[in-house]
Amino acid sequence: MIKQLRLLHIHPLFWVMAGTAVLTGYFYDILLLFTIILIHELGHAAAALHFQWRIRRISLLPFGGMMETDEYGTRPLREETVVALSGPLVHLPLVILSYSLQGAAFWGSADHALFMHYNISIFCFNMLPIHPLDGGRLLFCLYAGRIPFYQAQRNTMITSGAVLAGCIVLTALYIPMHVQAWLIASFFVMIHIKEWKQLPYRFYRFLIRKTEEPRSEYCGESNNISWQRRPVDAAKLIHRHGEAAFYIVENGQTLSESYILETITKKRRGMETLKHILARNGKNEERHNIYDRYLFEYIDN
Repeated sequence: MIKQLRLLHIHPLFWVMAGTAVLTGYFYDILLLFTIILIHELGHAAAALHFQWRIRRISLLPFGGMMETDEYGTRPLREETVVALSGPLVHLPLVILSYSLQGAAFWGSADHALFMHYNISIFCFNMLPIHPLDGGRLLFCLYAGRIPFYQAQRNTMITSGAVLAGCIVLTALYIPMHVQAWLIASFFVMIHIKEWKQLPYRFYRFLIRKTEEPRSEYCGESNNISWQRRPVDAAKLIHRHGEAAFYIVENGQTLSESYILETITKKRRGMETLKHILARNGKNEERHNIYDRYLFEYIDN
């Protein structure tokens, strides 16, 4: 874990905020706040390293922290749930530690009250079902365990956007002059816009990962699909776990999940109709460089 601290990235605005805190006499408050945030993020990192995730960096932002990794959406739901919960769970021992230190020369009642306020605030804030907060991660795990991956992505962002919009309305009504609240809201709006644009690529990366996984036993009912549809349409019905099957209503043929996945990721024919693919089964065709662009545009619609 010590060498992972090299991945720690401190946003330049954090130093501006720290400098302002020194000039205004709030440096101790900022130091206490960001110590809690750092321990929170290290809780995520410890769980991620336990599961051998690749961590790109741990960022300290002017109003929070974030562990950046490409593993979300490609690892087992149990791992993702544990990693998402590991940050909030570290707040419990911090509360116990603060209570146990009361009465010490360096930890008075004012220190304890301030620490508890920050600790509870950070916990509650992170549990909001807003992407990319821990609550948003857990929301995605909840959706992904019950509905196809493609829809789980979109439902997560729709729910997250609705909650974010509600928070913005409350901010406008009750604390309209709170500059930091508006900065945080603007940050999350930009994150949501960026994430919406990334959904097709995350979905395609999921399909690649699913193609490479060992085939599991089929579970669930066959999905009825017309042969006028495309493999990418069928792929939108694929779940994180288990293996689906697809029943062609026109000819009664059943296609496996692996057939759909390989048609998209290996044969690169995901934008053709199933009828056309089945009619020309076994024939090789020229691969076009524009395939991926059309695929991502179609997935995004």
